[in-house]
Amino acid sequence: MKQQIPASFFVSNLSCMSAKFSPFDIDKIAITCADNFGIQGKGRLIIGQILPNQPIKILFQAEESDALFDCSWNEADPNIIATGCGNGIVKILNLGTKQILTQYLESKEEIQCIEFGHKNPNWLLASNLIGITRLFDITTQKPIAYFQTHKGCAYTCTWHPIQQNIFATSGNDGAMRLWDLNSPSNKNIASIKAHMQDTLCCDFNKYEELIATSSTDKTIKLWDLRNLKVPIQTLLGHRHPVRKVKFSPHEAVILGSASYDMSVMIWNVQEPSNPLIKNHPKHTEFVVGLDFSIHTEKQICSASWDGKAMIWQWDQEQPTV
Repeated sequence: MKQQIPASFFVSNLSCMSAKFSPFDIDKIAITCADNFGIQGKGRLIIGQILPNQPIKILFQAEESDALFDCSWNEADPNIIATGCGNGIVKILNLGTKQILTQYLESKEEIQCIEFGHKNPNWLLASNLIGITRLFDITTQKPIAYFQTHKGCAYTCTWHPIQQNIFATSGNDGAMRLWDLNSPSNKNIASIKAHMQDTLCCDFNKYEELIATSSTDKTIKLWDLRNLKVPIQTLLGHRHPVRKVKFSPHEAVILGSASYDMSVMIWNVQEPSNPLIKNHPKHTEFVVGLDFSIHTEKQICSASWDGKAMIWQWDQEQPTV
């Protein structure tokens, strides 16, 4: 029998917007926060040490004048992290020196999602409220490319786990789109109407040619990247919009989802008749952040507007905070 990993948690007077495990340190996590659900007010970045059966220990804290919606760890340097702010600023921080390495302000529209490249750690994607996704090289002072990825908000931008030049985006036009930096003019190589309502998130499977999308229509859809004509599966169970989907880095069949119905669900995508494995309903507000640990199998974290970030094993009961 595998040893159960004790749960941990974080409680803030601000809404928690995202939570990301460090790719280097097994016990380190980053949490972004926002006042008034990100509508108006300040933001905060928390870097914490995960402690068993108790609140995380705050190692670093940075206050911002506007909401922080997302963050991303650099995969080449354990001290480098990027944040996306409600005032349009993308900031690169060195946690070792506690200094700002650089910051970008190409638009005053809020940054919805940011992600460092897996294969090229100097590349950083950032998507904003008016549907523009920018590609930054953090060794330069300006973006090296930009894409009008969606008509309206671009909720998600995420890199392919293996092909370093390909990324996906999702937006409030209901579309999920694939982009290839090696194609002529960085063109859009695939586009599907994934949902009839806003497509809030998308995520690549780490092992198979699959991508998952989620929507305000309360559904999650699975797509074969080799044939995007129709979804290969639709997951039903959430009662409100599904804000995040995330594939496990350990098991190809495991998918997590976070919803405005205040729950986190775990699915086995190879079980067509009964895919739902676990329902974790202990948040008291919208759940908007979700991540799997790459170090500890089955360890997951969630972030919610209730000001709580929870860290636990998804096959065990979600902690009560």
